[in-house]
Amino acid sequence: MAERPTPPAGLVLMVSTATLLVFVVIVLSAYIRLGDAGLGCAEWPTCFGQIGAHDNRSLAEGGPLLPPSAARSFHRVAATVFGFIVIGIVVLAARRRREAPGIVLPLLVFALTVFLSVLGVVTPSPLVPLVTLGNVLGGMTLLALLWVIGQRLQPKPSLEPAAAQSLRPWARGALVAVVLQIALGAWTSGSFAGPACPSLAGCEGASLSVDSLAQSYAPTRRVATDDRGKVVSDANQKTVHAVHRLGAALAFAAIMLLGLRARRAPALRSAANVLLALLAIQIGIGILAVAFALPLSLAALHNANAALLLLAVVNLNLHLTTKPNA
Repeated sequence: MAERPTPPAGLVLMVSTATLLVFVVIVLSAYIRLGDAGLGCAEWPTCFGQIGAHDNRSLAEGGPLLPPSAARSFHRVAATVFGFIVIGIVVLAARRRREAPGIVLPLLVFALTVFLSVLGVVTPSPLVPLVTLGNVLGGMTLLALLWVIGQRLQPKPSLEPAAAQSLRPWARGALVAVVLQIALGAWTSGSFAGPACPSLAGCEGASLSVDSLAQSYAPTRRVATDDRGKVVSDANQKTVHAVHRLGAALAFAAIMLLGLRARRAPALRSAANVLLALLAIQIGIGILAVAFALPLSLAALHNANAALLLLAVVNLNLHLTTKPNA
């Protein structure tokens, strides 16, 4: 069997850099979005939901580690550099098709980058959960696509066909679970529902009736504000938060089962250990965030680790679906 051509070093570097940059953009986007919502504000929780009241105090003055104005500048620079690198990836992948792993995925990355850029310009309102959902899922999809491209540029370990076949349903189920949970988290953030359930024990007053779910997850839903521009709390926020917690329990079970089963295959043990470690960290961050009344740093870290958890699940799926390189 002929050896696969060595991928261009420039393409490997650009894909790796783009993956890191989109991760940075995802984390900064979450930090800005949550900061704008009021997490970490000076008079918590009464200041929560006051749109546009940015907190630019220094850390010495009791402000956040990274003021929103600085976060926006870093975000803008990272996103701009990322856009240019994506163009470079598409051009190089098109010119070096024999060595590159195809042109379809780079074109998808480019198209999604353009879509997210347009979405941010034409729908800037933070009061529409569907916009938040589109931005979060779009960013996570970009990250996953770039990871797939990067992994296709690297050699793959061999895995027994029988072991791969038995694990595939679990890997696909875990991937569906983590994507749905990220979507639920985005909708929770976009609905300003983070503080709706302050107790670790449960979510008192939340209704999971068909009517409540239909209202809470209506595509046309827009968060209401009072005459001062402050978000108005309602029962739908409790429903959204309760569903997010329920989804977390189901996603935990699906990912845990995948990790434990994947550990039995020697070629997947390291990847499975990373997956289980990230899962434990994610649950721990979630519990601490609720226990400490949703500090901005923990809430942003929760988003960052969710992105890493997604990559870990995608990585295991790749090992189970991609033939080893010759």
